[in-house]
Amino acid sequence: MTGKDHRRFFRLPIASRVFIEIESPPPGSIGPGKVARCDTLDVSHSGLRVRLDESVTVGAILQIGVELPGENEPFYLVGQVRWRMRDKENPGSWIAGFEVLNALGSDIDHWEAALMEMDERSPTS
Repeated sequence: MTGKDHRRFFRLPIASRVFIEIESPPPGSIGPGKVARCDTLDVSHSGLRVRLDESVTVGAILQIGVELPGENEPFYLVGQVRWRMRDKENPGSWIAGFEVLNALGSDIDHWEAALMEMDERSPTS
């Protein structure tokens, strides 16, 4: 690591509830697969950092539902696990970074617009 941050967007320290489908349902079944409930540590236009109670596979592409404060409906996104590590402050928990993908049928456009508005309202912008 060089110590430089090459992100294109600011991270917003927003705590929100997240639901991640970490295992798909069996073929032919109705309903979700195995869903992990977790919390964001921060979010950006292109990703989010979450704390989970179980590990996720780096590289996995997963369905994500995010409930941001002040929004009436959750955002349904598709994200790829870019990294994960054990949470040193909470034994048994994991921290993972997700890249939000531009997937057909997702709420990515609404997500980006909502975060842009939050970023503009933030005291650090």
